[in-house]
Amino acid sequence: MSAPAETLLAYRTADVGYAETPVVRGADLDVCAGEIVGLVGPNGAGKSTLLRAVTGDSRLLAGTLAVAGRDVRELAPLERARLVGVVPQQIGAAFSLPAREFVALGRHPHVPRFSAPGEHDREVVQRAMELTDTARLADKPADELSGGDVQRLALAQALAQEPRVLLLDEPTSHLDLNHRMQILDLTRQLADEGMAVLAVFHDLELAGRYADRVSVVADGRVGEPGPPERVITAESLRDVFGVRAVVGTDPVTGSVSVTPVVREQAVERGTRGKVFVVGGSGVAAPLLRRLVLAGWQVSAGALNSGDADQLVADALRVEYPAIPPFAPMDAAAAVEASRLATSADVVVVCEVPFGHGNIDNLLVAVRAKKPTVLVGDIEGRDFAGGAAASYWREALDHGALVVASADEVDPSAALTAAHPSDSSPASGGLGSGPGV
Repeated sequence: MSAPAETLLAYRTADVGYAETPVVRGADLDVCAGEIVGLVGPNGAGKSTLLRAVTGDSRLLAGTLAVAGRDVRELAPLERARLVGVVPQQIGAAFSLPAREFVALGRHPHVPRFSAPGEHDREVVQRAMELTDTARLADKPADELSGGDVQRLALAQALAQEPRVLLLDEPTSHLDLNHRMQILDLTRQLADEGMAVLAVFHDLELAGRYADRVSVVADGRVGEPGPPERVITAESLRDVFGVRAVVGTDPVTGSVSVTPVVREQAVERGTRGKVFVVGGSGVAAPLLRRLVLAGWQVSAGALNSGDADQLVADALRVEYPAIPPFAPMDAAAAVEASRLATSADVVVVCEVPFGHGNIDNLLVAVRAKKPTVLVGDIEGRDFAGGAAASYWREALDHGALVVASADEVDPSAALTAAHPSDSSPASGGLGSGPGV
């Protein structure tokens, strides 16, 4: 069994803030050699404040904070600079220094006073610029470069310090896609070689892809760090960020993927009526979102676990009968779907293929005898031996409206067509709700 990695950064019941006012209380957080720990959370929660406590730019008001086993308050500035490299959120590069000299400032903690940089110092600077793809900028004035170039120079300067701990505060905020991957791949390499990295991320997918552990900073507290897939969940995004999202696994990287669906504040609390949607195979997801945003109370037919429509339905808190992945509807699911359909004001059948596994979704929609909207044409979608076409004709015989695409679905129009004299509060159209 290998020995445990050395803890290079340790917060213990730490209160951190400015003047005498704590921003974060009771922080317990370790960062070990060989790992990246990501901090995520809403703006102003204290993520950057935690990092600044290591450099002395925010105050440690209570508890302890140790760097490589030493109390940060006992470290002289040069000692701290030899141990810790920083890439801040805002980089002051208003210097008319050539980029190479800007990076060489990182050697200051290692060069004796009144001495000139030596050959080793120049080699370290050159290596740092090569790693960050900034060597080609060496002779250009730093204050004439783009924000992205300066951000990479700031990382090169931090690497020139040869630190054991690297603090990154939104390290890719100004970078294009190519350099974003380059910098984070480099950060991953540095951690794998033994550096301890504490990084603030606003992009949750980047945190999930590159961090070994993630901690949520919110409401003045630092959550217990854990693997990204355990920390970045639909529940945490709703509770911390006020966002309903689909959280899954990226099929290429295997890391956490996050698809925001709606902001909690954008969802109308009242209801304009009830809509039952027959979907599946991902065809209903955009419509479910639009209906919820417009203030309709939405339910759905049976959905297989893992289906895109099911994931979005969960994010939107849409009620539906759940069935296992790839399984056909069973009797219990059909009964529950029938209950939801008959309690709705409007039924919508999306452009989903129908086979023997899901034909009961169409049956309960048609037999609910509610104002109905059919999307598309049943031709080419009936894989149930003609049953789907038969139910479709039955719906048409009962006055169902037909629209070409889900974008044209308007429950109010269906209600008006079924009850022309009805002046119910559900009138007003799909598009009058917030965020549509």
